[in-house]
Amino acid sequence: MDIIWYMFDMIGTVAFAVSGALVGVSRKMDIFGMAVLALATAIGGGVIRDVLLGYFPPNSLRNVVYVTVVLAVTFIVFVIYSSRYHRNMMGPRSRASYLFADALGLASFTVTGASAGYTLYPELPIFIVLLGTITAVGGGILRDMLAQRVPSVLKEDVYALPSIIGGIAYYLFVIYGWSDQAVYGAFSIVLVIRLLAIKYQWSLPRVR
Repeated sequence: MDIIWYMFDMIGTVAFAVSGALVGVSRKMDIFGMAVLALATAIGGGVIRDVLLGYFPPNSLRNVVYVTVVLAVTFIVFVIYSSRYHRNMMGPRSRASYLFADALGLASFTVTGASAGYTLYPELPIFIVLLGTITAVGGGILRDMLAQRVPSVLKEDVYALPSIIGGIAYYLFVIYGWSDQAVYGAFSIVLVIRLLAIKYQWSLPRVR
């Protein structure tokens, strides 16, 4: 499980680093600003998760791999969008890249958060689900605040709900004896729901 957990944690880190860097591009930030947003998005949720679990310092600040990967991803995004080809990638295509990376990060961090919560507190299903959700959306909230945007979780088409459903699915998989399928199943559920929400513009009720 440790290897699988680390794999999904790294997938989420890379995906959220891409989404954070792309927000920096859209806000006309320099490479430092892009790196700040990428770091906030990629490790912010994990830092909150580790603090809630009592891990000090947080895993992403103890393991240099996380920061290194985020900075490398930021540099790659910067190079791509600084090239002549960048004009063809802006607009709808850039938006699509951001949304897919963000959905991938959301799904990955949901399962790492829920898994970490279950490992320490298997008797607390609400904590497990909420920890998965906080891990998944925490970094995005920090990113949007730094970019002076209303956090996506508060206004986007269905965003946090897929994470909540994924956390519940993870818990149900485990307690019914499907531990080996729990991570993959919950990941798939979150990713599919989020992508469908993007495609069909599903949203929760709001005052109009």
